[in-house]
Amino acid sequence: MSQSYAASAPGYSQGYSEATVSDIVGSLRRKWRWIAIPTFLAFAASTAFVFTVTPRYTGEAKILLQTSDTSFTRPGFNDRNVEQPVQIDEQAVASQVQVVMSRDLAKEAIRRLGLVGNEEFDPEAGGLGLVGKLKGLLGLASTTDGTPEERILTKYYDRLLVYPVGKSRIVAIEFQSKDPVLAARAANTIAELYLGLQEDAKKDQARSASSWLGTNIDGLRKRVAEAEAKVEDFRSK
Repeated sequence: MSQSYAASAPGYSQGYSEATVSDIVGSLRRKWRWIAIPTFLAFAASTAFVFTVTPRYTGEAKILLQTSDTSFTRPGFNDRNVEQPVQIDEQAVASQVQVVMSRDLAKEAIRRLGLVGNEEFDPEAGGLGLVGKLKGLLGLASTTDGTPEERILTKYYDRLLVYPVGKSRIVAIEFQSKDPVLAARAANTIAELYLGLQEDAKKDQARSASSWLGTNIDGLRKRVAEAEAKVEDFRSK
């Protein structure tokens, strides 16, 4: 005859009970403060943030990139590649984005927009204040040498966003400001300055083409004279 023995661990209970809906509701009632108070504080903080923080408006302008090369300004110019268009690849678009974000263009945009003295962009518009004076006395204040436009460059680039639109030849310019009129005017001004630089580049290329024609016009005249002489000789024969 064999006997089996079952050992039970200390504290082990044969029966157990599942939590019911009433138990969950009772637990929530007992701990409602731990739920309601953080929820109320988060709602109050978000409401205060919405009503106290000044909104920023975004102005946008888009530029379509077009090549300014002509048949006279392309390297290796000859009669066979006159009609071949010059393609603008992604690297060329990225290069033009850097041109839009150049420091010289930024300084001219700051001058045209009158950002010097604007409290939103100029850190010295409202005076240094007590904290700024204390930093100056302790030697902790950051000083900017040069023109007044240079001390606004940091805030200017913080509000400026220039990026290519997908894989197209379009460059988007976005500028943020608390003033919606200033945001729109800044985006348009930056686009106009870039287009002005492109016009100047086209004029330089036109002058280069004129110079090339001027240096080669004598040779072209000789070739034309030789061709006309051959035509006359052929007619006489």
